[in-house]
Amino acid sequence: MVLPFLTLALLSQRSEKVVVDRATCIGKVIAPILPGRRKAPLIAVKIGGKPYRMLLDTGGQGGRISEDVAKALGLQPIGEVRAGDPSGKNSQRLFLYKIPEIVIGNAHLYGVRMIGSKGRDHGVDSDGVLGTNAFGDLLVTLDFPRKQIEIENGSLPSDSMPYRVLNGVPALTVEVGKVKIDAHVDSGSDGGLMIPLSYQDQLPLAEKPHVVGHARSLFNDFDIYAAKLNGKVKIGGVPFDITTVEMHNAFPMGNIGGRVLQNYAVTIDRKNKRIRFKKG
Repeated sequence: MVLPFLTLALLSQRSEKVVVDRATCIGKVIAPILPGRRKAPLIAVKIGGKPYRMLLDTGGQGGRISEDVAKALGLQPIGEVRAGDPSGKNSQRLFLYKIPEIVIGNAHLYGVRMIGSKGRDHGVDSDGVLGTNAFGDLLVTLDFPRKQIEIENGSLPSDSMPYRVLNGVPALTVEVGKVKIDAHVDSGSDGGLMIPLSYQDQLPLAEKPHVVGHARSLFNDFDIYAAKLNGKVKIGGVPFDITTVEMHNAFPMGNIGGRVLQNYAVTIDRKNKRIRFKKG
């Protein structure tokens, strides 16, 4: 089985980059998650007055746009960037575009920087990937149980879970037994809770890891292993009902993917670096 694992695309700099000039929203926008083949939520947007479909990715930065769409919109590259995944291997130089305006209901994202993607490496159902960083200081909720995206002004309460920014992406500490590891919050991943395979001897496993499929990022391919857990999982210090861990030998950090997030309404407060998981 081949799994479209990560849509994560990192620019050459390892810090959070400016990916949008400004973002505005009148009232509260509720956009439905459209039917698609991916765990990543698929939403309708408008660019240049034309309708498109994009995957919403907490594991991306500005995002990616199909080169075909960029050409149809008459966009010209504003430069090139070196993009890659957390492995640091097989990075590529890709065109960088500046999208004048992306519209989602009454939410407007101005000057979003997106890298060009060739073919359908962003997913067969979509015209690109929109990173949640592109929403600036707006609150964005990926409500998987209700199958909707919410966009609004405001902030999460100060007692919400804080997150760090690693490689430009929200990250939390994951505890599995005695193992503690940083993990990206990545709605663009079709996986569950991913831990590097090098930790297998330290994890409280109920069985020997076995290959369950093959996955790919934009830049690498690798096998996915899985094993049932005989221990508790905490994310950001909060217990999560996760009974199986998936493993790989590609990246040095963990990943909290779509099969975990699909059970929650996940709100990201980028301005204050806070995140909330609300059980569906």
